Amino acid sequence: MGGDLALDLANTLEGPEAPETLVDYAELTRWAALVGAIEPDATDRLTAIASDDRAGADRVLADARALRTVVDRIFRAVAAGAPPPADALDDLRRFAAEAAAEARLVPRDETFALVWEGDDLRRVLWPIASAAVDLLRTGPLDRIKTCANCPWLFIDHSRNRSRRWCTMDECGVHLKMRRYRARLATEGR
Repeated sequence: MGGDLALDLANTLEGPEAPETLVDYAELTRWAALVGAIEPDATDRLTAIASDDRAGADRVLADARALRTVVDRIFRAVAAGAPPPADALDDLRRFAAEAAAEARLVPRDETFALVWEGDDLRRVLWPIASAAVDLLRTGPLDRIKTCANCPWLFIDHSRNRSRRWCTMDECGVHLKMRRYRARLATEGR
């Protein structure tokens, strides 16, 4: 929905009053497979390893939530036209350094891509940290926005940069319907 893996992670943070969406390691791996951070067949394997290493899985889950907060702070500032907090950038750099240390460079199309393999429980974090750094480095930072109806972040890929909602099907329709009803109520007076 966000248009980038890092923004998709930030969007799992629905707000301070909303229930936690990443409730356990199994849910984290299901989400990671859904957004393409890991391949779908890795979900069962990593979840089985996590059930044998509950403490390790809990640490990774805590780190995923910490990475989510870091990414949210950085890109929410970018969407507001403000500089990202320096401490959040430092935290992201640490996550990304671990990701880079664990990656392999493999040819893909006419370039190279970072690839993570194996059954390390932390593997779900690495593509996200790398994606956040890539988005900061290559942008388009001027197209990162906050939805006009919900707290989600997204990349505006519209030609005229006028997109205001994370999705038209959800937030756009709801906001337009509220405006329509308000206009009807005002006209009826």
